[in-house]
Amino acid sequence: MSLICRGSWLVSIALSLSVTAQAQVLERLAEKSIEAPPVVPSLTGIAQAGFVYEPVFNSRMYLVEAGVGNPETVILVHGLGQNGYRDWRNVIPVLAQRYHVLAMDLPGFALSQKPKGRYSPTQYARVLQWLVSQNGHERVYLVGHSMGGAVALRYAASFPDTLHRVALVSVAGVLQRTAFLSHSSALPISSGTAPYIDSLPASVKEMAGDQLRQWSSQVLSFAESLPDPIKILRASDTAWSTLLDDQPNANAALALIGEDFTRAFAQVSVPALIVWGDQDPVAPPRTGVLLAGQLPQARRVVLRNTGHVPMAQPNAFNPLLLDFFAGNTVASEPATPSLQNGDLVCRNQRDQYYTGVFTAIDLRECDGAVLEDVQAESIVVTDSDVELRNVNVLSQKVALQVNQSRVNMTNGQLIGAIGILAHNSQLDLAGVTVRGSVSGIRASGPSSFIFSVSQLRSPAVNRTLHGVYEIGGTME
Repeated sequence: MSLICRGSWLVSIALSLSVTAQAQVLERLAEKSIEAPPVVPSLTGIAQAGFVYEPVFNSRMYLVEAGVGNPETVILVHGLGQNGYRDWRNVIPVLAQRYHVLAMDLPGFALSQKPKGRYSPTQYARVLQWLVSQNGHERVYLVGHSMGGAVALRYAASFPDTLHRVALVSVAGVLQRTAFLSHSSALPISSGTAPYIDSLPASVKEMAGDQLRQWSSQVLSFAESLPDPIKILRASDTAWSTLLDDQPNANAALALIGEDFTRAFAQVSVPALIVWGDQDPVAPPRTGVLLAGQLPQARRVVLRNTGHVPMAQPNAFNPLLLDFFAGNTVASEPATPSLQNGDLVCRNQRDQYYTGVFTAIDLRECDGAVLEDVQAESIVVTDSDVELRNVNVLSQKVALQVNQSRVNMTNGQLIGAIGILAHNSQLDLAGVTVRGSVSGIRASGPSSFIFSVSQLRSPAVNRTLHGVYEIGGTME
């Protein structure tokens, strides 16, 4: 054997041993004195598991590892509920063929200990930071589902230099809590939300659905008039731990809806894949639209006939993930041909869809109208229930005027002498910048505003907005 060949062979062996040593996290961290339950049968022979001690909550965490020896690492973060890592049982075997895979039961869930403390996305992101530091790799791929998607988003904003890419799946939270909770209250009743419903006659089911939605709306309105429970609990670590002890789902859910991601979007610098089910009863698909519009390198994919757990459709979900990690182009939703007209006028029509560049837009008694990827010089909505997505208005006078209507707007800018002028209306805005050279928001009649991760700019105000506001005058 020549000296050159022998040197190459030794280098290959050294690199192989180095990769293997780096990948075997459990070999170095597992607590050997505590016997860990085995992984689920579908992962037997593929993955190993053990308990490790994480320093954020100072607790024992159940960690699953697969694909040992593969040079790149993927970390999977589960959502609410006691399934924990088992939510990924259809994903781990496929990923482990190419990647080193780490999945865990987050502190407080499934087989992990239930320590005291706030189970917030920020705290869980610190747990992930510790795990990444122990992995030995400079950068990893990160995937989060539901609550875990919010954790992954917070991690990507806080520690972007440790990531290659991030996949955000059916992310819960992000929207202001009233907007988030109202999604479920507006859905039709189905077996996905209440299993016994399917046994009821159709007429009874419809009536029950109407009554439940009406009741849910009343409860949400009443809840917003009460003192903010998140603020009360946030003021005291002792109160939080005492009231939520042994209630991990409630702990994590309250921490989740109390987390403000307004400043996080601009801090995410890595490519992001956003995956949603079109029939998600838990996380509003609107959140996916928000993320795709706000994150600088994002692609959104909606899986048809899919609920809150896209991983349950492995034939569709797994190839998406693999293509994204490999840097291949992931197809987004097909674009709708744009119109370029002068004025747009809608009168007494339902469920109309518009996209394109317009001068003035006037919608009157046009329930169900959708404006998407629209540019305009002004929009007036009267006696209508409408949705705006990725809409930008640049006006010399009033950008958006809303009269006795409901407007749901996701992503965009409303720029004018007055940004919004409302009268006896309800507006739900997410990822929207409102800018007025004279004033940002005015209401000539009492109006309700829900803002999620939005901004208000005027001569008197420059602030982020994430909350519920009742306005009967001027909000500068």
